[in-house]
Amino acid sequence: MIAMKPSLEQATLVSAQRLVGALIGAAAAALLLLVPASEHGLRLFAVERGLEVVALVLYMHGVAIRVWNYALYSAAIAMGTLILVDLPQPSDYAAEGYRVLWTVCGVGIALLVMLLAGLFAKHTAKAPPQPA
Repeated sequence: MIAMKPSLEQATLVSAQRLVGALIGAAAAALLLLVPASEHGLRLFAVERGLEVVALVLYMHGVAIRVWNYALYSAAIAMGTLILVDLPQPSDYAAEGYRVLWTVCGVGIALLVMLLAGLFAKHTAKAPPQPA
């Protein structure tokens, strides 16, 4: 309900921007999460704190650019969230890949809903009027 807009065209535009942003954010987060994999000890601690700062800066920039470009806003929020979810529970590449995969699955589900909404709108527009 939050994602719905007054018209289907507006909802489609925002959904497409959100999809592109989530894909960009997931790819960039996956690349950034490869950084702490080879670090140990004090360097790992420093890298993790640095990534936390990067995530917070991404959140601040995301909020600042929300009105300017919704796709970049979505990318910044997705990237910051994936980074912060991964840092408290260090894991291997497979777990990070699953988190990114679930983000991409969310994008796929949103795309499917958007396509179904478009088909439904076309179907209702072509329906003949009912006799009185």
